[in-house]
Amino acid sequence: MALYRRQATGLGDYLDIGMHDAVLAGCLNILGPAMAESRQPVAKHERTTGGSAFYRTYETRDGRFIALAGQEPKFVRALLEALGRQDLIPLCERGPGPHQQPVVDVLAAHFKRLDLAYWDELLQQLNICYGVVKSLPEALDDPNIVSRQMVWRDSSGLRHIGNPIRFRNEPAQPHPEAPLLGADNERLVK
Repeated sequence: MALYRRQATGLGDYLDIGMHDAVLAGCLNILGPAMAESRQPVAKHERTTGGSAFYRTYETRDGRFIALAGQEPKFVRALLEALGRQDLIPLCERGPGPHQQPVVDVLAAHFKRLDLAYWDELLQQLNICYGVVKSLPEALDDPNIVSRQMVWRDSSGLRHIGNPIRFRNEPAQPHPEAPLLGADNERLVK
């Protein structure tokens, strides 16, 4: 923005970026109760941190995990109707909180009965907002990571994380080769 301002007005700008500021700005999902009601949120009762049955992870029979990520009524109804548990829909419609524990228990039991592949196929068919929780090696092989070249290999075959900031006219040019221990001592002692 400073460079854009310089180009547009002939003047630059001073950038002040604070890590604490950035962390606070990244906490918006949990800050609602503190800001609106001046109360400490109870994390396990809040929407994105455990209080919603449709906003959490569930283990499958094969030890993998499914993350439900949409608590909108259409997702709630679709899954609970498919499981024959329409009786639990009103608990989810009341919003997040400890009253959803029976829904969590039912979903946990259902997911634990069958493997990830079954749930992945069913949830796709039901158009549920969810994701398969990947292992770190699987995540590194994710098609988006591959297409964005966020993991690359050096001349020795070692893998490295790519630069997430892309400049069209000045692309990053990493040099991962490090000198051997002591290789530059003579040059540094001068």
